[in-house]
Amino acid sequence: MHISLCLLLSLSVFFLILWHNLIYLVSDTAPHSDVAADMLLIERAQHDWLLIGHYSRFGFNHPGPFFLYLRYLAEVLSGHAFPSPYSAHLLAIIAINSIFVGIAATTVAALLDTRRGTAVIVAATTVLVLLVQDNGVGILAHPWIPFQLVAPFLAFILLLAGTAQGRLWMLPAASLCGGALVHGYWPLVPFVGLPWLLALACGSIQYRRRDPRQAGLPAAPFAISAGIIALFVAPLLLDMVINPPGNLVMLWNVTRAITPANGASASEVAAFVLQFWKPALPAYSELAVSTVSPILWAAAVIGSAVMFRHREARAVVLYVVAVTALMTLLLALYAWRAPGPLYPFIAEFYLGAPLAVVAIAVAAGIKVAMRWASQSVGIVVAVFGIGLAFQGAFTTPNQHVAGIRELSDGVVKDLRARAGDAVRIKFEDHQHWVFVTGLLLDLERADIRACVEAPHLTVMFTPERVCTRSTPGQSYVLIASSACADKCIVRSESLGLGLATPAEVPPYLLGQLLDFSPDHDTSRPYRASGWSIPDLDGTFSNAPEAELILPVQLETNAPLQLQAQAWSFVAKELPRQEIEILVNGRFVTRWEFTLADARGERTATIPAEVARLQEPLSIVFRMPNATSPLSLGLSMDARQLGIGLQWLRLDAVAGG
Repeated sequence: MHISLCLLLSLSVFFLILWHNLIYLVSDTAPHSDVAADMLLIERAQHDWLLIGHYSRFGFNHPGPFFLYLRYLAEVLSGHAFPSPYSAHLLAIIAINSIFVGIAATTVAALLDTRRGTAVIVAATTVLVLLVQDNGVGILAHPWIPFQLVAPFLAFILLLAGTAQGRLWMLPAASLCGGALVHGYWPLVPFVGLPWLLALACGSIQYRRRDPRQAGLPAAPFAISAGIIALFVAPLLLDMVINPPGNLVMLWNVTRAITPANGASASEVAAFVLQFWKPALPAYSELAVSTVSPILWAAAVIGSAVMFRHREARAVVLYVVAVTALMTLLLALYAWRAPGPLYPFIAEFYLGAPLAVVAIAVAAGIKVAMRWASQSVGIVVAVFGIGLAFQGAFTTPNQHVAGIRELSDGVVKDLRARAGDAVRIKFEDHQHWVFVTGLLLDLERADIRACVEAPHLTVMFTPERVCTRSTPGQSYVLIASSACADKCIVRSESLGLGLATPAEVPPYLLGQLLDFSPDHDTSRPYRASGWSIPDLDGTFSNAPEAELILPVQLETNAPLQLQAQAWSFVAKELPRQEIEILVNGRFVTRWEFTLADARGERTATIPAEVARLQEPLSIVFRMPNATSPLSLGLSMDARQLGIGLQWLRLDAVAGG
């Protein structure tokens, strides 16, 4: 009965949400920002292992690809049935959320031990609670990962309450929800691991207490749960083997690095937690939806009053409240130690906690009320559900952004005129990254290879789409439409795209000292790629390779001597770095930096025949061990640090 009820409710929610979002299934949608970034990452599954999850603002990826692979599967199965790949992804998102809603609603019916007819009404009541919360917001059809975690977290809390009561058959479903949560968001590991273990321990005790004659615990729930957990752990371990040391090690190191020495104050923590419990009309926000509808709180109060004297129903509600209290304590600890600022979206999953309390209270009240007037209560629930289905609004806003299609069409038209097939995108305003992700995705749909000149945002655009020194292609720059004047090949309402012309680089004179410090920076025209912005007393590299281009006219056949005041990023975790120096593509020398010799003057002799191979002169610093302090857990610096330069100079070797 439970499986058939879950399927019935999941399909009902699926077709309802789908009906409200049909416009996006038949539209050629050009997504942007996080949605497009996830789709860029999902494309990796077409030719490689996709073993990591959604990107983080701290420069890493979340643990696993559960949500991403389901979207990829929908894209593969749909073929070219939709006008846009986004439509297939949206279909998968609605399906995933519908399944978790169905699991949550069926769990409520099982917790309250309802009969077949009553079970449908009680479970439908839980669905209506979620639809009321989602009305005008569209969480159930939103591709943003924080929103996708609400339904599984709600189901997880309810399933743990049932497991703790001794209903061990709920353990596999709890393991499924927990695995999905961990794959979606790294900080959820303690929210899943500790409550899961406590619920299992309590449930095992209750199971044995119910019937002491039992020889042992049932094997099937444990075996199925172990298999589910193994499937979720497999990508993490496989990533450690294929891409050592793996994303899991990176996550651990990053967690150590970003944990603040002094956590948030008690008042800040309290305000952060309470915002999820305050009654207010939910509305779409670019940060998060963090309030529960006052209508639901009123219904929960009425439901609690109706079922208060019903001992069994009251016990079920108390179990859900106990699990929710544990989650609330964990949230408070998380808020205390989380790196700021405390944006609501970093705990958007927790919205499932107050919704779990509301859902079980309302459903318990409905169950008790049906003992007095089952037919009347059933009719009221059905009429309310039908009215909400037709009069509600479950369409997510902000699915399409104007301008991306116009920009990509402009590039396609321009490239045809130039007979090119590759594109390099530059942008200077950081806020424009939301459009660049969509532009890259749209250009790839037009079979145009595209990359972005933003090595500091590799985790967002994926390494495959960050331009390297050797990446070919016509360069374009994304700027505000108001700044276009006559230099944009195409413009939308807010943005324009112009041809990026190489900046004028002044000639370099032998003996000239290039200063890399922020106060007297004379190196900027010559820093070609792989460099960070100047900081402190010099400039660090920010990639495995960093290049200088020096337009120098050689009037002598003498060798050249390269001198530099340099240092390298070394630490106890990375005690040595070797920097290979290549001039005009030829290996010249290797500089070594250690903990004992991390800074100082370094020199290299460039043979005359190498110096004359090409003009302008190319000097490449190759750093195979370039590493970010963030990945080692040393600081929040996510740059790939290799070599740092304070100054550099080229001279002709006297008497050469």
